[in-house]
Amino acid sequence: MQLTDEQIERVRSMSAALMPPPEIAILLDIPADERDYFCDICKNHRQSSIYNAYHQGRLQTKYELRQTVIKLAKAGSPAAEPLADKYMREQVINE
Repeated sequence: MQLTDEQIERVRSMSAALMPPPEIAILLDIPADERDYFCDICKNHRQSSIYNAYHQGRLQTKYELRQTVIKLAKAGSPAAEPLADKYMREQVINE
């Protein structure tokens, strides 16, 4: 499956908005019979520009949200502190 550079950028942007691959495929007007393949690429084809764009967008938002939570936790937010602690535990487990 080939997408234009503009479509690849749209994949990145929509995944940054935390949209799932099936919805992105519809918005990109990918034919119905190719949508499952598009979703498979987003999930499994690590060498694909589609995979990279999808995960870059998703991870950029994850990074920004975590930065906000950490800032709030450092400022003493009682709601953010447990999330920051959870992130620290996840980081240790994944190292």
